[in-house]
Amino acid sequence: MCGISGIISKKSIERNIIEPMTDTIIHRGPDGFGYYYGEKFVFGHRRLSIVDLSDAGHQPMQYLNRYVITFNGEVYNHLELRIELEKNGYVFQSHTDTEVIMASYDFWGVDCLNKFNGMWAFVIHDRLKDKYFMSRDRFGKKPFYYYKDQEKFIFGSEIKVILAHPDVESKPNLKFLDSYVQNGAKEYIKETAFENIFRFDFSSYFEGSLEDIFENFEQNKFWEIKPNLSHEKFDEEKAKEYAKQYYELLEDAVRIRLRADVKVGSALSGGLDSSSIVYLVNKLLKEQDKEELQETFSSVYKSDGTQECDESYFIDIMALKLGVHSNQIEPKEDEIPSQIEKMIWHLENPPDNSLMSSWHTFKLVASTDVKVTLDGQGADEQLGGYLPYLLNYISSLSIVDMFSQAKKCLQIPNSSKYVFVGLCLGLYRVLFGEKFLKFTIKNIFKRDFETNLNKKLGIDTMGSLITLIHYADHTSMAFSIESRMPFMDYRLVEFLASVPACYKMRDGWTKYLARLAFDGKLPDEINWRKDKMGWPIPEKKWFYGNLNRWFIENIESCKLSKKLSFKENKKFSNNIKRMNLSIWEKSFLNNLD
Repeated sequence: MCGISGIISKKSIERNIIEPMTDTIIHRGPDGFGYYYGEKFVFGHRRLSIVDLSDAGHQPMQYLNRYVITFNGEVYNHLELRIELEKNGYVFQSHTDTEVIMASYDFWGVDCLNKFNGMWAFVIHDRLKDKYFMSRDRFGKKPFYYYKDQEKFIFGSEIKVILAHPDVESKPNLKFLDSYVQNGAKEYIKETAFENIFRFDFSSYFEGSLEDIFENFEQNKFWEIKPNLSHEKFDEEKAKEYAKQYYELLEDAVRIRLRADVKVGSALSGGLDSSSIVYLVNKLLKEQDKEELQETFSSVYKSDGTQECDESYFIDIMALKLGVHSNQIEPKEDEIPSQIEKMIWHLENPPDNSLMSSWHTFKLVASTDVKVTLDGQGADEQLGGYLPYLLNYISSLSIVDMFSQAKKCLQIPNSSKYVFVGLCLGLYRVLFGEKFLKFTIKNIFKRDFETNLNKKLGIDTMGSLITLIHYADHTSMAFSIESRMPFMDYRLVEFLASVPACYKMRDGWTKYLARLAFDGKLPDEINWRKDKMGWPIPEKKWFYGNLNRWFIENIESCKLSKKLSFKENKKFSNNIKRMNLSIWEKSFLNNLD
Protein backbone atom coordinates (compact mmCIF):
# COMPACT_ATOMS: atom_id res chain seq x y z
CA MET A 1 0.00 0.00 0.00
CA CYS A 2 1.57 3.22 -1.11
CA GLY A 3 1.16 6.54 -2.86
CA ILE A 4 2.01 7.18 -6.50
CA SER A 5 2.85 10.26 -8.56
CA GLY A 6 4.09 10.96 -12.04
CA ILE A 7 4.49 13.27 -15.01
CA ILE A 8 4.33 12.18 -18.65
CA SER A 9 5.38 14.96 -20.98
CA LYS A 10 6.04 15.82 -24.60
CA LYS A 11 9.07 17.76 -23.41
CA SER A 12 11.92 16.91 -21.06
CA ILE A 13 11.04 17.12 -17.36
CA GLU A 14 12.90 19.15 -14.78
CA ARG A 15 14.40 16.94 -12.08
CA ASN A 16 13.35 19.04 -9.08
CA ILE A 17 9.58 18.90 -9.62
CA ILE A 18 8.49 15.36 -8.74
CA GLU A 19 10.08 15.20 -5.28
CA PRO A 20 7.96 17.90 -3.56
CA MET A 21 4.88 16.59 -5.38
CA THR A 22 5.43 13.10 -3.98
CA ASP A 23 6.20 14.41 -0.51
CA THR A 24 2.63 15.74 -0.22
CA ILE A 25 1.46 12.14 0.27
CA ILE A 26 4.08 10.99 2.75
CA HIS A 27 1.21 9.77 4.96
CA ARG A 28 0.40 7.18 2.27
CA GLY A 29 3.97 5.92 2.33
CA PRO A 30 6.07 6.83 5.37
CA ASP A 31 8.41 3.83 4.97
CA GLY A 32 10.33 4.89 1.88
CA PHE A 33 10.39 6.79 -1.40
CA GLY A 34 11.76 6.52 -4.91
CA TYR A 35 11.82 8.13 -8.35
CA TYR A 36 12.45 6.91 -11.87
CA TYR A 37 13.35 9.29 -14.70
CA GLY A 38 12.63 8.21 -18.25
CA GLU A 39 13.14 10.20 -21.42
CA LYS A 40 9.60 11.66 -21.44
CA PHE A 41 8.29 10.67 -18.03
CA VAL A 42 9.08 10.50 -14.35
CA PHE A 43 7.44 8.24 -11.77
CA GLY A 44 7.39 8.93 -8.03
CA HIS A 45 6.48 6.63 -5.16
CA ARG A 46 5.93 6.67 -1.39
CA ARG A 47 6.04 3.25 0.26
CA LEU A 48 3.96 1.78 3.07
CA SER A 49 5.60 -1.61 3.62
CA ILE A 50 2.99 -4.38 3.97
CA VAL A 51 4.25 -7.32 1.85
CA ASP A 52 8.00 -8.09 1.56
CA LEU A 53 9.36 -5.44 3.90
CA SER A 54 12.85 -5.70 2.41
CA ASP A 55 14.46 -3.31 -0.08
CA ALA A 56 13.39 -5.73 -2.82
CA GLY A 57 9.96 -4.12 -2.61
CA HIS A 58 11.31 -0.65 -3.43
CA GLN A 59 9.44 1.32 -6.10
CA PRO A 60 9.35 2.48 -8.83
CA MET A 61 10.26 -1.09 -9.77
CA GLN A 62 11.71 -2.49 -13.00
CA TYR A 63 11.18 -5.93 -14.53
CA LEU A 64 12.81 -7.81 -17.44
CA ASN A 65 14.80 -4.65 -18.21
CA ARG A 66 11.65 -3.61 -20.06
CA TYR A 67 8.90 -2.49 -17.68
CA VAL A 68 8.90 0.16 -14.97
CA ILE A 69 5.94 0.63 -12.62
CA THR A 70 4.64 2.88 -9.88
CA PHE A 71 1.88 1.01 -8.07
CA ASN A 72 -0.45 1.55 -5.14
CA GLY A 73 -2.58 -1.27 -3.74
CA GLU A 74 -2.57 -4.98 -3.07
CA VAL A 75 -3.17 -7.93 -5.39
CA TYR A 76 -4.26 -10.47 -2.81
CA ASN A 77 -3.99 -13.53 -5.08
CA HIS A 78 -0.43 -12.72 -6.16
CA LEU A 79 0.87 -15.99 -4.67
CA GLU A 80 -1.41 -18.08 -6.92
CA LEU A 81 -0.56 -15.93 -9.95
CA ARG A 82 3.14 -16.19 -9.20
CA ILE A 83 2.97 -20.01 -9.24
CA GLU A 84 1.17 -19.94 -12.59
CA LEU A 85 3.68 -17.50 -14.04
CA GLU A 86 6.68 -19.48 -12.76
CA LYS A 87 5.33 -22.53 -14.56
CA ASN A 88 5.52 -20.42 -17.72
CA GLY A 89 9.15 -19.51 -17.19
CA TYR A 90 8.97 -16.25 -15.25
CA VAL A 91 11.53 -15.59 -12.51
CA PHE A 92 11.07 -13.20 -9.60
CA GLN A 93 13.58 -11.29 -7.50
CA SER A 94 11.18 -10.38 -4.66
CA HIS A 95 8.06 -11.66 -2.91
CA THR A 96 6.01 -8.62 -3.89
CA ASP A 97 2.79 -8.39 -5.84
CA THR A 98 4.38 -5.52 -7.77
CA GLU A 99 6.63 -7.86 -9.75
CA VAL A 100 3.68 -10.19 -10.34
CA ILE A 101 1.70 -7.34 -11.90
CA MET A 102 4.43 -6.63 -14.46
CA ALA A 103 4.98 -10.32 -15.24
CA SER A 104 1.22 -10.77 -15.63
CA TYR A 105 1.06 -7.87 -18.06
CA ASP A 106 3.97 -9.32 -20.03
CA PHE A 107 2.25 -12.73 -20.22
CA TRP A 108 -1.47 -11.92 -20.55
CA GLY A 109 -1.45 -8.32 -21.78
CA VAL A 110 -4.41 -6.19 -20.65
CA ASP A 111 -6.31 -9.40 -19.83
CA CYS A 112 -4.14 -9.65 -16.72
CA LEU A 113 -6.62 -7.28 -15.04
CA ASN A 114 -9.26 -10.01 -15.03
CA LYS A 115 -6.79 -12.20 -13.12
CA PHE A 116 -6.20 -9.71 -10.30
CA ASN A 117 -8.18 -9.98 -7.09
CA GLY A 118 -7.46 -6.83 -5.15
CA MET A 119 -7.25 -3.06 -5.22
CA TRP A 120 -4.90 -1.04 -7.35
CA ALA A 121 -3.91 2.07 -9.20
CA PHE A 122 -0.78 1.82 -11.31
CA VAL A 123 1.08 3.15 -14.33
CA ILE A 124 3.50 0.95 -16.28
CA HIS A 125 5.86 2.12 -19.00
CA ASP A 126 6.90 -0.47 -21.59
CA ARG A 127 10.34 0.66 -22.80
CA LEU A 128 10.40 -1.82 -25.69
CA LYS A 129 7.17 -0.58 -27.28
CA ASP A 130 7.36 2.91 -25.73
CA LYS A 131 3.78 2.76 -24.48
CA TYR A 132 1.93 3.18 -21.22
CA PHE A 133 -0.48 0.91 -19.36
CA MET A 134 -2.63 2.42 -16.60
CA SER A 135 -5.43 0.88 -14.56
CA ARG A 136 -7.65 1.30 -11.54
CA ASP A 137 -9.37 -1.54 -9.68
CA ARG A 138 -12.97 -2.66 -10.13
CA PHE A 139 -14.41 -0.51 -7.32
CA GLY A 140 -12.05 2.45 -7.28
CA LYS A 141 -10.72 1.42 -3.90
CA LYS A 142 -7.38 3.00 -4.72
CA PRO A 143 -7.57 6.60 -5.93
CA PHE A 144 -6.07 7.78 -9.21
CA TYR A 145 -6.34 11.45 -10.18
CA TYR A 146 -4.97 13.19 -13.26
CA TYR A 147 -4.54 16.57 -14.94
CA LYS A 148 -3.86 16.93 -18.63
CA ASP A 149 -3.01 19.90 -20.86
CA GLN A 150 -1.44 20.10 -24.31
CA GLU A 151 2.06 19.22 -23.09
CA LYS A 152 1.89 17.17 -19.92
CA PHE A 153 -0.11 14.49 -18.11
CA ILE A 154 0.19 14.62 -14.32
CA PHE A 155 -1.17 11.89 -12.05
CA GLY A 156 -1.22 10.97 -8.38
CA SER A 157 -2.90 9.09 -5.57
CA GLU A 158 -4.23 12.38 -4.26
CA ILE A 159 -5.19 15.69 -5.79
CA LYS A 160 -2.63 17.53 -3.66
CA VAL A 161 0.11 15.76 -5.66
CA ILE A 162 -1.16 17.48 -8.81
CA LEU A 163 -1.71 20.84 -7.08
CA ALA A 164 1.96 20.77 -6.02
CA HIS A 165 3.04 21.03 -9.68
CA PRO A 166 4.02 24.66 -10.38
CA ASP A 167 1.87 24.84 -13.55
CA VAL A 168 -1.38 23.68 -11.90
CA GLU A 169 -3.65 26.23 -10.26
CA SER A 170 -6.16 25.35 -7.55
CA LYS A 171 -9.53 26.40 -8.95
CA PRO A 172 -12.98 25.31 -7.73
CA ASN A 173 -15.21 23.25 -10.00
CA LEU A 174 -18.40 25.24 -9.36
CA LYS A 175 -20.69 22.79 -11.16
CA PHE A 176 -19.40 19.88 -9.07
CA LEU A 177 -19.62 21.82 -5.81
CA ASP A 178 -23.13 23.06 -6.56
CA SER A 179 -24.24 19.47 -7.17
CA TYR A 180 -22.48 18.42 -3.96
CA VAL A 181 -24.46 20.84 -1.79
CA GLN A 182 -27.76 20.01 -3.49
CA ASN A 183 -27.44 16.29 -4.15
CA GLY A 184 -24.58 15.00 -2.00
CA ALA A 185 -21.06 13.73 -2.63
CA LYS A 186 -20.47 11.62 -5.74
CA GLU A 187 -17.01 10.12 -5.68
CA TYR A 188 -17.90 7.76 -8.53
CA ILE A 189 -18.05 10.40 -11.28
CA LYS A 190 -15.11 11.61 -13.33
CA GLU A 191 -15.14 15.23 -12.16
CA THR A 192 -13.71 16.43 -8.84
CA ALA A 193 -14.08 19.58 -6.73
CA PHE A 194 -11.15 21.04 -8.67
CA GLU A 195 -11.35 22.43 -12.16
CA ASN A 196 -9.46 20.36 -14.76
CA ILE A 197 -8.54 17.60 -12.30
CA PHE A 198 -10.27 14.28 -12.95
CA ARG A 199 -10.55 10.74 -11.64
CA PHE A 200 -9.33 7.85 -13.72
CA ASP A 201 -12.37 5.60 -14.23
CA PHE A 202 -12.63 2.61 -11.91
CA SER A 203 -12.91 -0.87 -13.51
CA SER A 204 -10.89 0.60 -16.37
CA TYR A 205 -7.55 0.76 -18.12
CA PHE A 206 -5.67 2.79 -20.71
CA GLU A 207 -3.03 1.36 -23.03
CA GLY A 208 -1.32 3.51 -25.60
CA SER A 209 1.53 5.72 -26.70
CA LEU A 210 2.51 9.20 -25.59
CA GLU A 211 0.51 10.57 -28.52
CA ASP A 212 -2.55 8.53 -27.48
CA ILE A 213 -2.49 10.09 -24.01
CA PHE A 214 -2.82 13.57 -25.45
CA GLU A 215 -4.99 12.86 -28.47
CA ASN A 216 -7.22 9.93 -27.46
CA PHE A 217 -7.05 9.22 -23.73
CA GLU A 218 -9.68 6.48 -23.86
CA GLN A 219 -10.34 4.52 -20.67
CA ASN A 220 -11.73 1.06 -21.40
CA LYS A 221 -13.92 -0.92 -19.01
CA PHE A 222 -12.59 -4.39 -18.18
CA TRP A 223 -15.33 -5.38 -15.70
CA GLU A 224 -18.96 -4.62 -14.88
CA ILE A 225 -21.59 -5.92 -12.52
CA LYS A 226 -24.40 -8.10 -13.93
CA PRO A 227 -27.33 -8.37 -11.48
CA ASN A 228 -29.91 -11.14 -11.62
CA LEU A 229 -33.18 -9.36 -12.52
CA SER A 230 -35.46 -12.38 -12.21
CA HIS A 231 -38.50 -12.46 -9.90
CA GLU A 232 -37.74 -15.92 -8.57
CA LYS A 233 -39.81 -17.20 -5.65
CA PHE A 234 -38.12 -18.07 -2.36
CA ASP A 235 -37.04 -21.69 -1.85
CA GLU A 236 -35.78 -22.83 1.56
CA GLU A 237 -33.29 -25.41 0.24
CA LYS A 238 -31.87 -22.92 -2.25
CA ALA A 239 -31.54 -20.39 0.55
CA LYS A 240 -29.40 -22.83 2.54
CA GLU A 241 -27.19 -23.53 -0.48
CA TYR A 242 -26.78 -19.81 -1.23
CA ALA A 243 -25.91 -19.19 2.43
CA LYS A 244 -23.24 -21.91 2.31
CA GLN A 245 -21.71 -20.45 -0.87
CA TYR A 246 -21.80 -16.96 0.63
CA TYR A 247 -20.01 -18.07 3.77
CA GLU A 248 -17.31 -19.96 1.87
CA LEU A 249 -16.64 -17.05 -0.51
CA LEU A 250 -16.49 -14.52 2.32
CA GLU A 251 -14.17 -16.76 4.34
CA ASP A 252 -11.78 -17.06 1.40
CA ALA A 253 -11.97 -13.31 0.80
CA VAL A 254 -10.88 -12.81 4.42
CA ARG A 255 -8.21 -15.51 4.14
CA ILE A 256 -6.35 -13.90 1.25
CA ARG A 257 -6.71 -10.44 2.83
CA LEU A 258 -4.87 -11.67 5.90
CA ARG A 259 -1.74 -11.95 3.77
CA ALA A 260 0.63 -9.38 5.19
CA ASP A 261 4.03 -9.16 6.83
CA VAL A 262 2.70 -6.75 9.46
CA LYS A 263 0.09 -6.98 12.22
CA VAL A 264 -3.59 -7.06 11.14
CA GLY A 265 -6.74 -5.93 12.98
CA SER A 266 -10.39 -5.08 12.28
CA ALA A 267 -12.72 -2.12 12.60
CA LEU A 268 -15.74 -3.26 14.63
CA SER A 269 -18.97 -1.25 14.72
CA GLY A 270 -21.11 -3.88 16.44
CA GLY A 271 -23.25 -4.61 13.40
CA LEU A 272 -23.63 -7.82 11.42
CA ASP A 273 -21.11 -6.99 8.69
CA SER A 274 -18.07 -6.01 10.76
CA SER A 275 -18.87 -8.76 13.26
CA SER A 276 -18.84 -11.33 10.44
CA ILE A 277 -15.38 -10.19 9.41
CA VAL A 278 -14.09 -10.24 12.99
CA TYR A 279 -15.47 -13.75 13.45
CA LEU A 280 -13.75 -15.03 10.31
CA VAL A 281 -10.45 -13.30 11.07
CA ASN A 282 -10.50 -14.85 14.54
CA LYS A 283 -11.30 -18.31 13.14
CA LEU A 284 -8.57 -18.19 10.49
CA LEU A 285 -5.90 -16.85 12.86
CA LYS A 286 -6.60 -19.74 15.23
CA GLU A 287 -6.32 -22.23 12.37
CA GLN A 288 -2.94 -20.68 11.49
CA ASP A 289 -1.77 -21.11 15.11
CA LYS A 290 -1.37 -17.37 15.54
CA GLU A 291 -1.24 -16.96 19.31
CA GLU A 292 -1.60 -13.19 19.50
CA LEU A 293 -5.08 -11.85 20.20
CA GLN A 294 -6.86 -10.18 17.34
CA GLU A 295 -7.19 -6.42 17.78
CA THR A 296 -10.52 -4.69 17.07
CA PHE A 297 -11.05 -0.94 16.86
CA SER A 298 -14.25 0.99 17.51
CA SER A 299 -15.61 4.50 17.97
CA VAL A 300 -18.04 4.68 20.89
CA TYR A 301 -20.24 7.41 22.37
CA LYS A 302 -20.85 7.19 26.11
CA SER A 303 -21.04 10.89 27.04
CA ASP A 304 -24.32 12.54 27.98
CA GLY A 305 -26.44 13.29 24.93
CA THR A 306 -24.48 11.03 22.58
CA GLN A 307 -25.55 7.58 23.79
CA GLU A 308 -28.06 7.12 20.98
CA CYS A 309 -25.05 6.74 18.68
CA ASP A 310 -23.28 4.27 20.94
CA GLU A 311 -22.92 0.62 19.91
CA SER A 312 -20.50 -0.45 22.63
CA TYR A 313 -23.07 -2.90 24.03
CA PHE A 314 -22.85 -4.97 20.82
CA ILE A 315 -19.10 -4.39 20.45
CA ASP A 316 -18.55 -5.79 23.95
CA ILE A 317 -20.70 -8.84 23.19
CA MET A 318 -18.50 -9.70 20.18
CA ALA A 319 -15.26 -9.07 22.06
CA LEU A 320 -16.35 -11.29 24.93
CA LYS A 321 -17.67 -14.03 22.62
CA LEU A 322 -14.41 -14.31 20.67
CA GLY A 323 -11.94 -13.26 23.32
CA VAL A 324 -10.50 -10.48 21.16
CA HIS A 325 -8.84 -7.34 22.48
CA SER A 326 -11.30 -4.48 21.94
CA ASN A 327 -9.74 -1.01 21.51
CA GLN A 328 -12.29 1.79 21.87
CA ILE A 329 -12.13 5.55 21.41
CA GLU A 330 -14.62 8.32 22.07
CA PRO A 331 -14.16 11.56 20.10
CA LYS A 332 -13.54 14.60 22.32
CA GLU A 333 -16.03 17.35 21.58
CA ASP A 334 -13.54 20.23 21.92
CA GLU A 335 -11.23 18.55 19.37
CA ILE A 336 -13.91 18.05 16.71
CA PRO A 337 -13.27 21.33 14.78
CA SER A 338 -9.55 20.65 14.33
CA GLN A 339 -10.18 17.00 13.47
CA ILE A 340 -12.74 17.92 10.80
CA GLU A 341 -10.28 20.38 9.27
CA LYS A 342 -7.63 17.65 9.07
CA MET A 343 -10.16 15.19 7.66
CA ILE A 344 -11.21 17.51 4.83
CA TRP A 345 -7.57 18.18 3.97
CA HIS A 346 -7.14 14.45 3.48
CA LEU A 347 -10.51 13.86 1.76
CA GLU A 348 -9.83 16.65 -0.79
CA ASN A 349 -13.44 16.57 -2.02
CA PRO A 350 -15.86 17.66 0.74
CA PRO A 351 -17.87 14.73 2.21
CA ASP A 352 -21.54 14.46 3.18
CA ASN A 353 -20.91 14.42 6.93
CA SER A 354 -18.13 14.84 9.47
CA LEU A 355 -16.87 11.21 9.16
CA MET A 356 -15.75 11.43 12.77
CA SER A 357 -16.53 7.78 13.61
CA SER A 358 -14.42 6.48 10.73
CA TRP A 359 -11.75 9.12 11.33
CA HIS A 360 -11.33 8.34 15.04
CA THR A 361 -11.39 4.58 14.48
CA PHE A 362 -8.35 4.80 12.22
CA LYS A 363 -6.77 7.37 14.51
CA LEU A 364 -7.06 4.73 17.23
CA VAL A 365 -5.51 2.06 14.97
CA ALA A 366 -2.55 4.36 14.32
CA SER A 367 -1.81 4.49 18.07
CA THR A 368 -1.00 0.74 18.00
CA ASP A 369 1.35 -1.46 16.00
CA VAL A 370 -1.44 -2.63 13.65
CA LYS A 371 -0.89 -1.53 10.05
CA VAL A 372 -3.72 -3.32 8.22
CA THR A 373 -7.43 -3.59 9.05
CA LEU A 374 -10.09 -5.82 7.53
CA ASP A 375 -13.34 -3.87 7.49
CA GLY A 376 -17.03 -4.50 6.78
CA GLN A 377 -17.74 -1.94 4.07
CA GLY A 378 -19.88 -3.03 1.12
CA ALA A 379 -22.39 -5.59 2.40
CA ASP A 380 -25.39 -3.28 2.80
CA GLU A 381 -25.40 -2.26 -0.86
CA GLN A 382 -25.15 -5.87 -2.01
CA LEU A 383 -27.55 -7.50 0.44
CA GLY A 384 -30.18 -4.81 0.91
CA GLY A 385 -29.16 -3.61 4.37
CA TYR A 386 -30.55 -0.07 4.30
CA LEU A 387 -34.19 0.80 5.10
CA PRO A 388 -34.86 2.65 1.78
CA TYR A 389 -34.38 -0.67 -0.02
CA LEU A 390 -37.74 -1.70 1.45
CA LEU A 391 -39.28 0.59 -1.18
CA ASN A 392 -37.76 -1.44 -4.01
CA TYR A 393 -38.42 -4.80 -2.38
CA ILE A 394 -42.07 -4.31 -1.41
CA SER A 395 -43.09 -2.46 -4.58
CA SER A 396 -41.80 -5.33 -6.75
CA LEU A 397 -43.91 -8.08 -5.18
CA SER A 398 -47.24 -9.62 -6.16
CA ILE A 399 -50.33 -8.30 -4.38
CA VAL A 400 -50.47 -11.20 -1.92
CA ASP A 401 -46.74 -11.15 -1.12
CA MET A 402 -46.74 -7.37 -0.97
CA PHE A 403 -49.09 -7.23 2.01
CA SER A 404 -47.72 -10.27 3.84
CA GLN A 405 -44.10 -9.12 3.55
CA ALA A 406 -45.01 -5.50 4.38
CA LYS A 407 -46.61 -6.64 7.63
CA LYS A 408 -43.44 -8.50 8.65
CA CYS A 409 -41.20 -5.61 7.59
CA LEU A 410 -43.03 -3.33 10.04
CA GLN A 411 -41.17 -5.22 12.79
CA ILE A 412 -37.97 -3.47 11.68
CA PRO A 413 -37.37 -0.29 13.77
CA ASN A 414 -38.09 2.98 11.89
CA SER A 415 -39.37 1.10 8.85
CA SER A 416 -43.02 2.22 8.75
CA LYS A 417 -42.48 5.13 6.36
CA TYR A 418 -40.67 2.95 3.83
CA VAL A 419 -43.13 0.08 4.18
CA PHE A 420 -46.20 2.24 3.53
CA VAL A 421 -44.61 4.12 0.63
CA GLY A 422 -43.46 0.78 -0.81
CA LEU A 423 -47.03 -0.49 -0.61
CA CYS A 424 -48.36 2.60 -2.38
CA LEU A 425 -45.76 2.29 -5.13
CA GLY A 426 -46.49 -1.42 -5.49
CA LEU A 427 -50.24 -0.90 -5.79
CA TYR A 428 -49.65 1.87 -8.33
CA ARG A 429 -47.44 -0.51 -10.33
CA VAL A 430 -50.10 -3.24 -10.29
CA LEU A 431 -52.82 -0.82 -11.42
CA PHE A 432 -50.94 1.20 -14.04
CA GLY A 433 -47.82 -0.80 -14.90
CA GLU A 434 -44.14 -0.42 -14.08
CA LYS A 435 -43.33 1.94 -16.95
CA PHE A 436 -46.01 4.40 -15.92
CA LEU A 437 -44.88 4.20 -12.28
CA LYS A 438 -41.32 5.14 -13.27
CA PHE A 439 -42.62 7.87 -15.59
CA THR A 440 -44.73 9.37 -12.79
CA ILE A 441 -41.90 9.37 -10.23
CA LYS A 442 -39.50 10.84 -12.77
CA ASN A 443 -41.83 13.72 -13.64
CA ILE A 444 -43.19 14.52 -10.18
CA PHE A 445 -40.23 13.81 -7.92
CA LYS A 446 -37.45 14.34 -10.50
CA ARG A 447 -35.71 11.08 -9.70
CA ASP A 448 -35.32 7.59 -11.10
CA PHE A 449 -36.84 4.61 -9.33
CA GLU A 450 -36.23 0.89 -9.72
CA THR A 451 -38.80 -1.64 -8.57
CA ASN A 452 -36.28 -4.44 -9.05
CA LEU A 453 -34.26 -4.68 -5.83
CA ASN A 454 -31.24 -6.35 -7.46
CA LYS A 455 -31.05 -3.68 -10.15
CA LYS A 456 -31.10 -0.97 -7.48
CA LEU A 457 -28.42 -2.79 -5.49
CA GLY A 458 -26.27 -3.02 -8.63
CA ILE A 459 -26.63 0.71 -9.25
CA ASP A 460 -25.68 1.56 -5.67
CA THR A 461 -22.77 -0.90 -5.57
CA MET A 462 -21.23 0.95 -8.51
CA GLY A 463 -22.44 4.36 -7.31
CA SER A 464 -23.02 5.46 -3.73
CA LEU A 465 -20.87 2.61 -2.36
CA ILE A 466 -17.89 3.96 -4.32
CA THR A 467 -18.27 7.19 -2.34
CA LEU A 468 -18.11 5.27 0.96
CA ILE A 469 -15.08 3.34 -0.29
CA HIS A 470 -13.41 6.68 -1.06
CA TYR A 471 -14.10 7.83 2.51
CA ALA A 472 -12.62 4.62 3.93
CA ASP A 473 -9.47 4.85 1.84
CA HIS A 474 -8.76 8.49 2.59
CA THR A 475 -9.52 8.35 6.32
CA SER A 476 -7.43 5.21 6.81
CA MET A 477 -4.50 6.37 4.70
CA ALA A 478 -4.47 9.72 6.52
CA PHE A 479 -3.05 7.64 9.39
CA SER A 480 -0.91 5.35 7.18
CA ILE A 481 -3.31 2.42 7.74
CA GLU A 482 -4.31 0.04 4.96
CA SER A 483 -8.04 -0.76 4.97
CA ARG A 484 -8.99 -4.04 3.26
CA MET A 485 -12.59 -4.91 2.40
CA PRO A 486 -13.47 -8.59 2.08
CA PHE A 487 -17.04 -7.79 0.99
CA MET A 488 -15.53 -6.11 -2.10
CA ASP A 489 -13.83 -9.30 -3.29
CA TYR A 490 -15.04 -9.36 -6.90
CA ARG A 491 -15.91 -13.08 -6.66
CA LEU A 492 -18.28 -12.33 -3.79
CA VAL A 493 -19.71 -9.29 -5.58
CA GLU A 494 -20.39 -11.34 -8.71
CA PHE A 495 -21.97 -14.11 -6.64
CA LEU A 496 -24.27 -11.79 -4.69
CA ALA A 497 -25.32 -10.01 -7.88
CA SER A 498 -26.38 -13.39 -9.26
CA VAL A 499 -28.48 -14.31 -6.19
CA PRO A 500 -32.22 -13.55 -6.68
CA ALA A 501 -33.52 -10.66 -4.58
CA CYS A 502 -35.92 -12.88 -2.56
CA TYR A 503 -32.95 -14.27 -0.63
CA LYS A 504 -31.70 -10.82 0.41
CA MET A 505 -34.91 -9.54 2.01
CA ARG A 506 -37.22 -12.04 3.59
CA ASP A 507 -39.95 -12.07 6.26
CA GLY A 508 -38.94 -8.76 7.81
CA TRP A 509 -35.19 -9.38 7.68
CA THR A 510 -32.73 -7.34 5.67
CA LYS A 511 -29.58 -9.18 4.56
CA TYR A 512 -31.42 -12.46 5.15
CA LEU A 513 -28.82 -14.55 3.30
CA ALA A 514 -25.98 -13.25 5.49
CA ARG A 515 -27.96 -13.86 8.69
CA LEU A 516 -28.68 -17.40 7.58
CA ALA A 517 -24.98 -17.96 6.84
CA PHE A 518 -23.84 -16.84 10.29
CA ASP A 519 -26.70 -18.30 12.32
CA GLY A 520 -25.16 -20.13 15.27
CA LYS A 521 -21.75 -18.58 14.63
CA LEU A 522 -22.42 -15.02 15.77
CA PRO A 523 -24.34 -14.18 18.95
CA ASP A 524 -28.09 -13.93 18.23
CA GLU A 525 -28.12 -10.38 19.63
CA ILE A 526 -25.96 -9.38 16.64
CA ASN A 527 -26.88 -11.86 13.92
CA TRP A 528 -30.63 -11.37 14.34
CA ARG A 529 -30.43 -7.73 15.38
CA LYS A 530 -33.29 -5.73 13.85
CA ASP A 531 -32.05 -2.16 14.21
CA LYS A 532 -29.50 -0.65 11.85
CA MET A 533 -26.99 2.01 12.97
CA GLY A 534 -23.66 1.78 11.14
CA TRP A 535 -21.12 4.23 12.58
CA PRO A 536 -23.60 6.97 13.58
CA ILE A 537 -22.21 10.33 14.71
CA PRO A 538 -23.76 12.70 17.32
CA GLU A 539 -23.40 15.69 15.01
CA LYS A 540 -26.59 17.47 16.12
CA LYS A 541 -25.44 17.29 19.74
CA TRP A 542 -22.13 18.86 18.74
CA PHE A 543 -23.19 21.46 16.19
CA TYR A 544 -26.45 22.55 17.82
CA GLY A 545 -24.74 22.55 21.21
CA ASN A 546 -21.30 23.72 22.34
CA LEU A 547 -19.90 23.90 18.80
CA ASN A 548 -22.82 25.86 17.37
CA ARG A 549 -20.95 29.15 17.09
CA TRP A 550 -18.06 27.53 15.22
CA PHE A 551 -20.57 25.70 13.02
CA ILE A 552 -22.53 28.85 12.10
CA GLU A 553 -19.41 30.97 11.57
CA ASN A 554 -18.08 28.47 9.06
CA ILE A 555 -21.33 28.41 7.12
CA GLU A 556 -21.66 32.21 7.04
CA SER A 557 -18.02 32.88 6.13
CA CYS A 558 -18.04 30.71 3.00
CA LYS A 559 -17.34 32.86 -0.07
CA LEU A 560 -18.06 29.99 -2.45
CA SER A 561 -21.71 29.87 -1.37
CA LYS A 562 -22.29 33.16 -3.16
CA LYS A 563 -20.97 31.70 -6.41
CA LEU A 564 -23.19 28.62 -6.34
CA SER A 565 -26.83 28.34 -7.35
CA PHE A 566 -28.10 25.90 -4.71
CA LYS A 567 -31.27 26.81 -2.88
CA GLU A 568 -30.84 27.39 0.83
CA ASN A 569 -32.83 25.20 3.18
CA LYS A 570 -32.81 24.53 6.91
CA LYS A 571 -32.07 20.81 6.70
CA PHE A 572 -29.26 19.79 9.01
CA SER A 573 -27.68 17.62 6.31
CA ASN A 574 -27.54 20.64 4.02
CA ASN A 575 -25.84 22.75 6.68
CA ILE A 576 -23.27 20.01 7.32
CA LYS A 577 -22.31 20.11 3.64
CA ARG A 578 -22.12 23.92 3.69
CA MET A 579 -19.84 23.73 6.73
CA ASN A 580 -17.60 21.22 4.95
CA LEU A 581 -17.59 23.39 1.84
CA SER A 582 -16.41 26.36 3.89
CA ILE A 583 -13.58 24.37 5.48
CA TRP A 584 -12.65 22.96 2.06
CA GLU A 585 -12.49 26.50 0.67
CA LYS A 586 -10.11 27.60 3.45
CA SER A 587 -7.97 24.51 2.95
CA PHE A 588 -7.50 24.63 -0.81
CA LEU A 589 -8.41 28.06 -2.21
CA ASN A 590 -6.03 30.85 -1.33
CA ASN A 591 -7.10 33.50 -3.83
CA LEU A 592 -10.86 33.26 -4.11
CA ASP A 593 -12.37 36.61 -5.13
